[in-house]
Amino acid sequence: MESGTFSNHCDTMNLSNNVSLSSPDRRTEVENVFLALFVGIVMLFSVFGNTAVIVAIFMNRLLREELSNRLTVNLAITDLSNGLLVMFSSLFSVIADSWTFGPIYCDLICAINYCLIITSMLTLCFISCDRFQAIAHPLHYIHRMKPAHIYIMIAYAWLQGVVFSAVPPALRWVEYDYWEAICAIQWQKQKDEAVYYVVVAFLLCFLIPGLILIFNYYRIIKQVKTKVTCPSSPISARSYSTSSKAIRSLLIVVIAYFVCMTPFSLTKLMKVLIAEENVLNSHFNSIASVVAFISSAVNPLIYGIFRKDFRRAYKRIFVSIFGREKIHNLQTSWQDYSS
Repeated sequence: MESGTFSNHCDTMNLSNNVSLSSPDRRTEVENVFLALFVGIVMLFSVFGNTAVIVAIFMNRLLREELSNRLTVNLAITDLSNGLLVMFSSLFSVIADSWTFGPIYCDLICAINYCLIITSMLTLCFISCDRFQAIAHPLHYIHRMKPAHIYIMIAYAWLQGVVFSAVPPALRWVEYDYWEAICAIQWQKQKDEAVYYVVVAFLLCFLIPGLILIFNYYRIIKQVKTKVTCPSSPISARSYSTSSKAIRSLLIVVIAYFVCMTPFSLTKLMKVLIAEENVLNSHFNSIASVVAFISSAVNPLIYGIFRKDFRRAYKRIFVSIFGREKIHNLQTSWQDYSS
């Protein structure tokens, strides 16, 4: 019975690929070139940028000793994995103009993709919880938040991601989506069976963590404003000002994540709620998928722009790779060019 199910799944996958190849509703060669180029650029930014974040934290003692940066490393690992695995598969399928890796890897890459999305969301939620404790209770933070607590958060984020991402492949809901250029749940075909999964996953993986995240950052902003202006605060205004800059960078990370993931999430929601198969423009599916990939590439840039400690750490990495003299010559050339 199991072999028959697998055989049917293979036939479905082959049929899906054949349809996408023979259908007139396909990307042109020019569209494929631009899409591949864009995905490739985002993938490189994601891989090298998130590698730089991880290396920067481990190379810099102050960044390494900051407890919350263990969650930052976890977020960078999910984004790096997205670049190495999910984006690479998408890039190759765009270049080949079809899925060529077979049904088993299609199931696997779909599970990895959903696992990384869920883990990223939960990690952002836990970062907000950690930062609230650091800002609202600075004198008690070291006692309330210990390394073991951070590791429990990280383990839980991955566990929930694995559990929810394992369901679609196990129930054979996954096919290659030509326009999204990635293997995904075929929501319109599995609507009746997947409705309970969608509701539970939406609540536990997105809505509840999202509300906690928004509530925490709302309280953080209020705390920072109050304590910076409060002369009787036991912690100096300068310390809170420094913390507020770190909070600002994390808040921008959260906003960037939601901005990038919203089109992708809306396309999924519309596919579940609306019966028509072609309710969405095909190119919009491609754009939504690529914009979702961008969420894995922007964080290193945000850290570099808004945090001096990360800028210094990035500079140390570049100096160790290229040498101080080359970096100095590059800076001089850029200043001459700017002037």
